[in-house]
Amino acid sequence: MKKVLKVTAGVAGVLVLLVIGLSLFVKSYLSSDRLKTIILPKAEAITGRKVQLDKINVSFFKGVVAKGLSVKEKDGREDFLKIGRFVLFYRLLPLLKRQVVISRIEIVSPSISIGKEKGGGYNFSDILEKRSQEPERPHRPAGSEHQALPVSIIADRLFIRNASLTFVDQGKRLPDISAAFDAEFTGGLKKDGSPRVDSGLISFKELRAKLKDMEVRGSGKVDMDANAIRASLQAMIGKDNIEISATAKNYRSAPEIIADVHAKTLDLQRLIGLSGEKKAKKNRAQEKGGEVKSPKASDGDMMERLKAEGEIKVDRAKYQDYSIKDARIHYQFAKGVMKVNPLGLKFSAEGSFTAEGVFNGTVQFAAGETSGIQKTLKGIGVAKLGKGAIKESEIFDAIANLTGVPSLKNPSFDDGLFNLSIKDENALMDGWISSPLFKVSSRGMVDFEKRLDMRTEVKLSPSLTGIMKGRLAALKFLADEEGWMIIPLKIKGTTDKPSVNYDKEALGEQLGRGLTKEIERRLLERKHKESERPPDETNP
Repeated sequence: MKKVLKVTAGVAGVLVLLVIGLSLFVKSYLSSDRLKTIILPKAEAITGRKVQLDKINVSFFKGVVAKGLSVKEKDGREDFLKIGRFVLFYRLLPLLKRQVVISRIEIVSPSISIGKEKGGGYNFSDILEKRSQEPERPHRPAGSEHQALPVSIIADRLFIRNASLTFVDQGKRLPDISAAFDAEFTGGLKKDGSPRVDSGLISFKELRAKLKDMEVRGSGKVDMDANAIRASLQAMIGKDNIEISATAKNYRSAPEIIADVHAKTLDLQRLIGLSGEKKAKKNRAQEKGGEVKSPKASDGDMMERLKAEGEIKVDRAKYQDYSIKDARIHYQFAKGVMKVNPLGLKFSAEGSFTAEGVFNGTVQFAAGETSGIQKTLKGIGVAKLGKGAIKESEIFDAIANLTGVPSLKNPSFDDGLFNLSIKDENALMDGWISSPLFKVSSRGMVDFEKRLDMRTEVKLSPSLTGIMKGRLAALKFLADEEGWMIIPLKIKGTTDKPSVNYDKEALGEQLGRGLTKEIERRLLERKHKESERPPDETNP
């Protein structure tokens, strides 16, 4: 037993001496001053920026711990990147060969401030340009290794804790964004020094975006591997909660994205207000008639390569006086073109137009600026209406004044159907609304400037035709066999200021048909009377 204790004590002593010896060796080999002289010049050469490091400690058990590492902005004053603590865990055995093999990296409390300048560049553009302009390094001859510390970075894992990121657009065209997150990556460095990511997980504790006067908040997780990125995110816009589930394959070359969005409630008026584009002011080149720079070709190439599809589901949405239920939108994006097929929803309206109905259709447009979307927008749709009413309508006010039928001023209807076709910045409409007292059918065009060119037919029941006596001298010639009077109209002007008049061409044709029928009717009556007249007995 005594021998065992002696042997154990001896082994323990040797291990203690070994640990002490290795600790001394590590601290002497990886001294703070030596590491600073290696790290700082190299970092400044790579970034072209001033780099500061408060202190760096080397521990046998804790690894290399750097504190207060910062990369300055171009002006050398504000921090572009700042790291509270930076820890490198190394392997012990390679140290005996005077090599540092980094197996794990921990970055604690990093913060990065990204800014988009008014000219369109970013506050890190000079770093990227410097790296792209660096000449290829010549092969170092044997025996020159003593001039630098030989470091091999395997980096099985990279941990990022309590990270923060801010984005500010000085031109105020993009929203201000801030994020707080943790991350974990596995991978290493390629031969050219660029990072290789085998897998990763980013946990967003908080995402904030300032859009006009509204703050959008979010959270969620993003995990990735060499082939795909998967995201599960939640966003809050006011009181509306939006869930996003997405997968992106081939994200490094030709992204293929499947993204689904679900919202239980949605304020569309607020959402459209947040995303609405302001008309861009003409820049100096445009004002002087100079050449306007076109978008970068790389941006167009990416849009051509990008593919996306998915489904957007909204249980309930609100837009002005309209309520939308059970909206289901399936979209596909490829080669810069967005296609929505099918688009289906139920709606109800309150206010100047009151009705319930169902809409189904398809839409497509080229992605880009609002003006480009408007020019390429095309689609078809069908709206089926249930019971409803129209109030405070400039068009129906004009129809009521022209025909002299007050009930057409605020008409109530039982059902309706409208076919819609959008093409070449015009909306072609063909549809009707009806009730036991009237039927209004319209066919024509409304363009994106609200200009009207509609042919409308108002059909009035016999109970309403009496109101119009004296308005049209040929009233009886406009009625059909059942006594319903048909009045053809033309509607011009705009939706705000419509111009409603009789369609003289159609009215003439209709009157002609009415007169013809009246003449035929009278001839038939006369012939019938003549056939019933008794023969003249005095006539041999």
